Amino acid sequence: MHTWIPLLALAFLVGCAQVPSRPAPESTGTTLGEVSQGFEPPPEPSRADIPATQPEAAGQDEKPPRVLTIKLDTQQFIYSVNGKTFKTGPISSGTTGYPTPTGKFAVLGKEKYKVSSRYTNQLGMQAWMPYAIQFHGPYFLHEGWLPGYPDSHGCVRLGEKDARFLFEQMQLGDPIEVID
Repeated sequence: MHTWIPLLALAFLVGCAQVPSRPAPESTGTTLGEVSQGFEPPPEPSRADIPATQPEAAGQDEKPPRVLTIKLDTQQFIYSVNGKTFKTGPISSGTTGYPTPTGKFAVLGKEKYKVSSRYTNQLGMQAWMPYAIQFHGPYFLHEGWLPGYPDSHGCVRLGEKDARFLFEQMQLGDPIEVID
């Protein structure tokens, strides 16, 4: 019997790891701090695209302009601007053995060309996690394979267009809520 068969089977079971649809970027050796220093915030959605806000009653806390909600039960995200749903889409969250943490979090960091320091892909290379948004410890939202069910090691995978959109729109400190 071939000894490489169990290794190949194990490679297919790796959570966030996947074979990317395009080649992984070359490592630049920069840290997140170095990347963030040169980062210019993307333009906000145009005023025509964003619903008008209602004046807040006196004494109420102002709601944050951008909020991302991750719904684990329906495997979808909801991106809201000024309290109105602006965009929704599919996700793939953590499996039973590697659950995505639930709770109220915030955008801690962003890295456009993130490479996992923990997981490898089927080729044994560090897993590529483009458009990564860190929201809690080692947990990120990032572009990845969407099989239609929870399939990662706890990260929240998004389709390429949705990952790029959220990466461009979300800012450091913006709230992210992960709910069952």
